[in-house]
Amino acid sequence: MQSLRRELNNESIARRQAETDIDRFFDLSLDMLCIANAEGYFIRLSPAFTRMLGWSLDELMSRPFLEFVHPDDRASTLVEVERQIGRGEPVLEFQNRYRHQDGSWRLLSWKSTAHPDGSLYAIARDVTDREQTAQALRRSHEELERRVQERTAELEQRNRDLETLLYVSSHDLREPLRSISNFSQLVRERYADRLDAKGLDYIDRVVRAAQRMDQLMEDLLTLSRAQRLAMPYEEVRGGDLVKAALAQLDDTIRRTGAHVHVAPHFPSFRVNKTWITQALYNLIANALKFHRAGEVPHIDIAPYRVMEETNPLMGLVVRDRGIGVESDQAQRIFQLFYRAVGREVSGTGAGLAIVQQIAQRHGGRAWVQPREGGGSEFVLLFGNQSTIEEAPTP
Repeated sequence: MQSLRRELNNESIARRQAETDIDRFFDLSLDMLCIANAEGYFIRLSPAFTRMLGWSLDELMSRPFLEFVHPDDRASTLVEVERQIGRGEPVLEFQNRYRHQDGSWRLLSWKSTAHPDGSLYAIARDVTDREQTAQALRRSHEELERRVQERTAELEQRNRDLETLLYVSSHDLREPLRSISNFSQLVRERYADRLDAKGLDYIDRVVRAAQRMDQLMEDLLTLSRAQRLAMPYEEVRGGDLVKAALAQLDDTIRRTGAHVHVAPHFPSFRVNKTWITQALYNLIANALKFHRAGEVPHIDIAPYRVMEETNPLMGLVVRDRGIGVESDQAQRIFQLFYRAVGREVSGTGAGLAIVQQIAQRHGGRAWVQPREGGGSEFVLLFGNQSTIEEAPTP
């Protein structure tokens, strides 16, 4: 009999100790812990409920918990409760809005499970601030998307306007220039015997000015296209790029008696063939133009490799034995319409700006550096390239 009493007493002590431990756990928890019965009332709450919602624990336990739930969330909350208490489903997670004592609504995230005795054990966290932040981010993202779309539409319209302007520039505006040049030359041819030397000089100046203006407009059009147009890339053998550029300059090479040496091996590049050929054309044309007085141009064209950090970069180099470029001019000559020489040398000053733009559109850049022994090296560098060695250039 005494043994039985001791067992009962030990069980009572253990039960009270367990209840004390639960009370301590509820008191210490930063989360909202609760136990609810099948009738829809809280039967135990942690003090965190008061801290989060403002109500006293007695106020929360004296009324059905659904009364504190937002009217729009009551039906869904009841469904979740019935799924666990009525059907014994495992742990469930859901959200609803609870009324704060000040009249505001707080968004709570719940995780609950049913107890064998029919009660419901749950833990809740106030996620109002997190959700408001997420909503603010979504609104900001939507606003940014809207602005991007508006800006894109605006830029598209400006591009269309620019295309129209370019069309007018390349056709309507250049036509009067050609007329001025053509009729001036006709005047010179038909009435040369009626004009003195000064009159003929004036006519020649008009023709040169019209031709220069026409070339300036052509260079502007080329630069604008290089900046704006899409550049479909393809794998092109470096030797083919060099051949295409040299073919366009064949007459100039023959006229100047230039010596052009092309390296026997070139890698293949993933580039836009049309625009890289244009860039090479400009570089080779400059090398043919800016040679030393009394000397024929000497030009070497070769592949160019350089390591930047851990990235191997590939490109092409055009080397000459010409007049060279002063160090303080090395960057300025790539600016639009900047000329390091006088008017006695033909040109508009746009050629190297076009080269730089083409290089940048390919993820690279262009620059000039002194050549050992005299002259210059103009480098046309592309972005990261996967290269395939090709056969020697014939």
